[in-house]
Amino acid sequence: MILIVSLLLVLNFIFFQMYSNQKKIIENYRDNALEAITTDEDMKETLRIGLYHRFKRDPEEEKAENPLLFEHFVAEIMTSVRGGSTYVTKGSNDYGVDIEEETDAGLYLGQVKCYNDLKSVDFKPIAIIHSQMIKQGAVGGYVITTSKFTSNACNYANGLDIDLIDGNQLVELWLEHLDSKRESVSEFKAVPAT
Repeated sequence: MILIVSLLLVLNFIFFQMYSNQKKIIENYRDNALEAITTDEDMKETLRIGLYHRFKRDPEEEKAENPLLFEHFVAEIMTSVRGGSTYVTKGSNDYGVDIEEETDAGLYLGQVKCYNDLKSVDFKPIAIIHSQMIKQGAVGGYVITTSKFTSNACNYANGLDIDLIDGNQLVELWLEHLDSKRESVSEFKAVPAT
């Protein structure tokens, strides 16, 4: 009987060691994959294009999902990387404001544009956000796209406290958001149970 109990204890110890090693290997693979994604420009470009295809609105495709998914996706990222809280406005009669973000510094207003590479964002969304910033007393704003901005848009935004975040910058923010989520989970796991 003692031999069986001893054998079970040894087997239990061996399985525990194998599980711990497997877990470390998986975490190492995950960390290496995240490192590769965050440092490789081609991978970031692939992610940017993927974001467009994931969230594009195609009237011919009858998606059953929420048409505001892209707005919610961006709002979650902004909350994660900038702090504060975000609110996604309703789809119509929002006067061009997709996201209202409340931070310690004050109110920020945002508009998002899910465009492909053939369509760059012009100055009009920037003008709308600027107008709403003045009307609502916001301290800043942003326009975010999966594409790029025209030079005219960049010139228009100059000096208006409006950040222009193109597709590549959006991917950077998304990766920062994912990294902060990973760190939060790691910190949660490190807290001993009581």
